[in-house]
Amino acid sequence: MASSHLISIVGAGPGDPELLTVKAMNRLTNADVVLYDALISEELLELAPPEAIKLYFGKLHNDGQDPQKRQDEIHQQLLYWAGENKQIVRLKSGDPMVYSRGAEEISFCRAHNLNYEVIPGITAAMAGASLFNTPLTRRGKNSMILFYTGRKHNCSYPQIESVVNVLKTGSPVIIYMGLSHLVDLAECLINHGVKQDIKVQIMCRISQKGQKIYHTTIAGVTDFMQNNNPETPSVVMMGKNIDI
Repeated sequence: MASSHLISIVGAGPGDPELLTVKAMNRLTNADVVLYDALISEELLELAPPEAIKLYFGKLHNDGQDPQKRQDEIHQQLLYWAGENKQIVRLKSGDPMVYSRGAEEISFCRAHNLNYEVIPGITAAMAGASLFNTPLTRRGKNSMILFYTGRKHNCSYPQIESVVNVLKTGSPVIIYMGLSHLVDLAECLINHGVKQDIKVQIMCRISQKGQKIYHTTIAGVTDFMQNNNPETPSVVMMGKNIDI
């Protein structure tokens, strides 16, 4: 009998179920199995059929898990349920191709001749820019956008020179997973010649209940973080021209 499974690697967007694409909604409401990440809300999971099997495979920073081991477990689950001819939704926050392991899961599906598709989602930076009226591009001002992960590797920030160069043009840099290192990153950028009055926006819980935006400058980041406790998940945006 021919295999009738389908693995849908689905971008769930920033959290609000109404920001799901129609295609993502269709796959979720017809799923037999849902493998979901840490930032997926109960509202989203409730869209799956009551009888659907829902399996949590969240990975959080400093949660004590071995990320590669957990990823291998996800791959084995995809393989198992495909063998059972199930309609599988691999539900990821944001977009599967932005700071996600979507590429690894695609490679695994290809290597094992699994039937898969990728359904785009709204990534947090794009959603936050629209919801908080923050222009990512603007004629004559912002000619590019840089997405960056604010985590150190071997005690330094990878490709920090690129971040500096983009900020010096006036265009924005969007920083994912960088809140815990924001003070250190701001000091690093200042030491690399970035102007201290560059604007900083911290967008928290984008599209979700209690969403909030904070404003400061690169020079003001240290005092800001000492006096505030922004909620996660959050995205940081820096740039000269990020106000309308």
